[in-house]
Amino acid sequence: MSALAVSGGTPVRQGRPWPAWPQYDGATEQELIAALRSRRWAISWPSDGERARERRFAEEFARYNGAPYCVSVDHGSSALLVALEALNIGPGDEVIVPAMTWVAPVTAVLRVGALPVLVDSDPRTGCITPDTIRAGLSDRTRAVILVHLACTVADLDGITALTREAGVPLVEDCAQAHGARWRGRAVGTYGDVGVFSFQNGKVLTGGEGGAVITSDEGIYRRVQQLRADSRWYPEGGSAAGEMELVEAGEIMGANYCMSELSAAVLIDQLPRLDAQHQHREKIAGELERRLAELGGFAPVPLPEEADARSIYEYGIQVEPGTFGDVPLGRVAEALIAELGMTWYPADAPLHRSIMLRPETKRRFAALWDDHGRDRALGRDYSGAERYCDTTLLFHHSALLGDASDVDDIVRALDKVRTHHAEL
Repeated sequence: MSALAVSGGTPVRQGRPWPAWPQYDGATEQELIAALRSRRWAISWPSDGERARERRFAEEFARYNGAPYCVSVDHGSSALLVALEALNIGPGDEVIVPAMTWVAPVTAVLRVGALPVLVDSDPRTGCITPDTIRAGLSDRTRAVILVHLACTVADLDGITALTREAGVPLVEDCAQAHGARWRGRAVGTYGDVGVFSFQNGKVLTGGEGGAVITSDEGIYRRVQQLRADSRWYPEGGSAAGEMELVEAGEIMGANYCMSELSAAVLIDQLPRLDAQHQHREKIAGELERRLAELGGFAPVPLPEEADARSIYEYGIQVEPGTFGDVPLGRVAEALIAELGMTWYPADAPLHRSIMLRPETKRRFAALWDDHGRDRALGRDYSGAERYCDTTLLFHHSALLGDASDVDDIVRALDKVRTHHAEL
């Protein structure tokens, strides 16, 4: 076995770039230039007589998901915030949040004055489960945020049954699951609200951006105002020179509006999404066939009820001892050297993440006293730890190539594993 590239050996892959992300072409440029030349770069500017691009995108994204209503926002973090505000979550309330996710859901809970209660995850999917949610429930629980993580879907049957029984609303965080489906319906439509991010790395991106979808007209009215300084869209369109947003004042809001330039990119990107999903799924299927032949590696599982997955980060799970005692962080470094593409273990669960530091802000100090911290973090997180210890991830763009890319990935995994087995 040749030396590992990380130790100076010859890498498995040389001179061939991986598929670039984001993807765009002349049509994308035309959409963006048209928005630029309109001189209407934000919804808070007089209409040019055409429907605002961010409103057009919201309507198209609602149709894509089979949802009655959608409101676009500037970031996925804003989508979480206005969703919680629309559900009237505030001081004195608790919101259940997965320990195995990015920090944004916890931050949104803190920003509305509520206490995030972190619960454990399934060790194979990384998603919360009905049992882990039960471990965090109390008489102060006012919502549950679930995250469809990386390349799989949480147990929507069990979780929706539990939240209905408990009488608390469900927020589906679909930032990593655009286009995934459960029993024929898009994820994001099972909860009271579904929230999305369109950050640069997501499978649907406008650089930054977010959206809230819902089937509840009252929530839709509130979300419109919460993200646009208490303004909303009137029925019908707006004539040239008129403002497209009008003052409603039913609930006090702030400015989380998506820019027209971001919306122009998203309008171009949305029709491409399903074809990209199909291509990724084809290449992922080939990778899974080869991993089964290789042995010792398995994909992050997808529940049978999930009709379609959205691969934001592809996850490969390894059996204990596959790389000896070497931690996955060092294994990832070896794979990066062999392939010239980024690999990484899952982010640390939030109960030990350096990003969760409410004590560094005065506005959260009263929440994050000894009692609040114990209530937020006082559970077992062995499932999340197990997920981190056994899961290697890479970005979805690597699946936009061809079968030769799969061959390189499999050869690199085999080389790195064999090297450590020899040691």
